[in-house]
Amino acid sequence: MTLLLDTIPAMLIAWLAVPPLARAAGGLGLLDVPEARSTHVQPVPRVGGIAIAIGLAGGIALLIVRGHPALDATGAWVPYLVPAALYFAIGLADDLRGLRPRVKFALQAAAAALAVALGLRWDGTGLGPFGGIEFGALTPFMTWLWFVAVVMLVNFVDGIDLITSAVAVIVLGAAAGGGAGPGEGMLFLLAAAAIVGFGFWNVRPARAFPGDGATHMLGFLFASAAMTLPGETMAVPWPVASAPLLPGVVDVALGLWSKWRHGVPLWRAHNQHLYQRLTRIGWTHAGVALRYGVLAALALLMVVLVAPRWGLGLCLGLSAAVLLWHLGLGLWRTRRIPYRF
Repeated sequence: MTLLLDTIPAMLIAWLAVPPLARAAGGLGLLDVPEARSTHVQPVPRVGGIAIAIGLAGGIALLIVRGHPALDATGAWVPYLVPAALYFAIGLADDLRGLRPRVKFALQAAAAALAVALGLRWDGTGLGPFGGIEFGALTPFMTWLWFVAVVMLVNFVDGIDLITSAVAVIVLGAAAGGGAGPGEGMLFLLAAAAIVGFGFWNVRPARAFPGDGATHMLGFLFASAAMTLPGETMAVPWPVASAPLLPGVVDVALGLWSKWRHGVPLWRAHNQHLYQRLTRIGWTHAGVALRYGVLAALALLMVVLVAPRWGLGLCLGLSAAVLLWHLGLGLWRTRRIPYRF
């Protein structure tokens, strides 16, 4: 019952926020108008990031009103919330103005540097046969690099309805279950609840898109699951923080390889990711998104359950089999779809 009181408000606030935001999207300049690389045919409000941020902020505000013990260590929340807000602002600016790639990267790098300056550090705790990873004097730089890489990854993967929400629930659920971050996982739990609330409006035909405001903020939260503030917060082991991201990493790598093979600049946006190509052969957006959510969950189960009990070899073997099945089936099914960048 206590858990419901903690999380349901964030979900309801995000859910209730979408309709009025969607109605105002045209005036705010937040309509995603279809273009050549779009997978939708009607303008869709790009207001998911605002709704998720409102839901998360509302959930935290209600914890404050209730005097929740998760907020006792107030100082531990600031290094997470301030960069999250900055990342959200950068993404929202991109939604509104369409930032140039170099400008957007510079702002992302600055937000990552702020997170490092506020004390967040790569924890590197191992799990089972996955040993710990320590960087010594390079820890601040590697922390910065992890933030930059994960935010870019999440931004790339958001290309069809519901896929960001499906993967986010797995990643943030793992972080919350592991007690990472402020409030022993409460920040990640509230964020997951807000995403679920928004997700109701992101099922095809989508009434709202997450937008870069959501992907930037969520990318930071994904990355921060592996971070800690010395003496104040804890992190989940690095395999737990990274495994659910593996399907997205593979998909992005495949997309980059396809662009390189066709002589297309690697930084150019496109709609040739495998998950997008699968929708062109008749798979539903929800079905493909669920597929990637399940793959993220399987990757998590491999490192949490299989590797510690039955060894690294079986873990890697099963993971490779699932990955090859996913890629083989997807590439075979979409082989007749031409690549058009």
